Amino acid sequence: MKRNLFILISVFLCIATSLPITAYAEVYNLSGTDISVSVDDTSWYVFTRDNIENNPELEELGVSYDTIYNILYDNEAYMDAILYYEDMEYVEMYIRKRTLDSGIANLSNYDNKYVLEVAKGFAKKQNAEKYSVYDNEYKFAKVEYVDSNYGCYLCEYVTVVNRDNYTLTFQSTSQFTDEEYAEIKNIVDSVKFNVDTAIKEKKSTSNSDSHLVRIIGSAVIGGVAGAIISIITKKKKKRSESDEASSVDTIGEK
Repeated sequence: MKRNLFILISVFLCIATSLPITAYAEVYNLSGTDISVSVDDTSWYVFTRDNIENNPELEELGVSYDTIYNILYDNEAYMDAILYYEDMEYVEMYIRKRTLDSGIANLSNYDNKYVLEVAKGFAKKQNAEKYSVYDNEYKFAKVEYVDSNYGCYLCEYVTVVNRDNYTLTFQSTSQFTDEEYAEIKNIVDSVKFNVDTAIKEKKSTSNSDSHLVRIIGSAVIGGVAGAIISIITKKKKKRSESDEASSVDTIGEK
C-alpha cells in the first residue's frame, strides 16, 4: 500500500538527504481554479476533476467513477486526496473553491490583524477554540476543530484569491500526529495561486464591515459528506462483520 511507501520515503529523505517530503511531489494544476498544489502521489491517492475517468486507483480502493464524481461536484471540491493506512487510519484532503460576492479581491492584501478576525469569526461558527493566521507566501485563516456531524478532526486553511474563497480541508477520524502536521504544512506551503493583479479591492474593508461576515459565511464548509474513506471503512467493517459471522457459524457447526 501507499502508506508503506510514505514511511520509507519519509525515512529516506530525513536520513539520507534531509529534503522535504514533497521533494518528489507531483504538481497539480486544478482546472477551473487559480490554484496549483504539490502532493506526493507515491503515498497519497490523488483524485481531481481531471483525472478520475478510467483511473485505476479508484478500482484499487473499490470506489466507482460516479461516487468520486459526486463527491467532488456535490462538495464544490477540485481535489480529493487520501493518505490511507492499513489499520483504517487516514488523512483526507479536499481543495474547494467558492465564488464570493464581496469587495475583497485577495485576503493577502490585508494585515494579519484583519485575517485573524476572519479566523476568529470562522472559528466561532464552527465552535472551534483553535484559530490563527498562517502566513507564508499567502495569508490563510487557519482553524482546527472537531466536526460532530461527520465524527472527524479537521484542520482547515481558508483564503480569498481573485474574489474566490479557497478552502484546504484536512480531516481524519483521529487527532493529527506530528508527522501528519508536517505533511499538511508541506502541502500548504506548496500552494501557488495565479493572482490576477487586474482585480482590485473595491474598497478598504474594516474588521466590522459586513464583507467580513460574508467571507466567513462563504468559507464555512466543514467536513465533506460522503468522503471516500468513509466508503472504504464501511466496506471493511461489513467484510469484518461477515467474516466474524462466518466464524461463529463454523464454530456452531462443530
